[in-house]
Amino acid sequence: MTLDLAVANYDDNSVTILLGKGDGTFMPPSSSPVSVGAGPTALAMGDFTGDGKLDLAVANSTDNTLTILLGPGDGTFTPVSSPPATGTPFGLAIGDFNGDGKLDLAVANFDVNTVTILLGSGDGTFAPASSPPATAGPALVVGDFNGDGKLDLAVTNRGNSALTILLGNGDGTFAPITGCCGTSVELTHTLGMAAGDFNGDGKLDLAVAILNIQPMFPVDYVIILLGKGDGTLAPTDFSLLLPDQPASLVAGDFDGDGKLDFATASDPNNYVSVLLQIPPSGPGPDFAIAASPTSLSVQPGAQRRAPCRFRH
Repeated sequence: MTLDLAVANYDDNSVTILLGKGDGTFMPPSSSPVSVGAGPTALAMGDFTGDGKLDLAVANSTDNTLTILLGPGDGTFTPVSSPPATGTPFGLAIGDFNGDGKLDLAVANFDVNTVTILLGSGDGTFAPASSPPATAGPALVVGDFNGDGKLDLAVTNRGNSALTILLGNGDGTFAPITGCCGTSVELTHTLGMAAGDFNGDGKLDLAVAILNIQPMFPVDYVIILLGKGDGTLAPTDFSLLLPDQPASLVAGDFDGDGKLDFATASDPNNYVSVLLQIPPSGPGPDFAIAASPTSLSVQPGAQRRAPCRFRH
């Protein structure tokens, strides 16, 4: 499978599509960026209408809106309905949270510190359902962290260094688990998260992009939290240096070697960087993007399980 990328451009109020070549590189955009709401900060990709073609959901934090873009399967997208937003949407994730076979949305509302669940109707429209307890920060990711076959959520908390795991009940509601990551993980300035089995043990792990604001050592990096299979995670000594101010992080097998790679969006420098796992000749290439990329989404099926070791 050749993987593509969708990039949200904050200053340009648009989304750019990068079509993958299958070797870790991407073709330049073949069409103009798609216009969305003001200040897009997060996006997620999935089939919202059940036609077998990928669509996009975009969170716009400046005008507090959500945009749904339906795809005909050729790399282009058309805006349709706008689901209701209950605050400033800053994080976005998709999954079938109530088991009805239709994709739903989870939205992190940065200003009111909540997570909103929007249940999908299967035609590209969504309706509010519940608000799990979490002081939502900018990063939100979905995955089955306790292996019960029900989708869970990982949410960074605004104002502290905590990470909350919300275990899914399978009906669209969630319950927080306490002490998910111990006390030694500093996540105050989290910019993005990606879920995947990074050590090949069959349990879902987390990669977290951290903005380092220390003036003497202003280097941004990714840390890995290894899943225990019960909804809790353990910190590791692994860290991976990142390009300037990563505004988003996704994981996927971009070069088709069966190993998970990373892609990050650099807000101030207007490019997307691909970091290949144990590449033959160093890091993957950068790709110039429109103004201020703030979020990435990789098409579903990108997360294969393989031990994760990056050259850095």
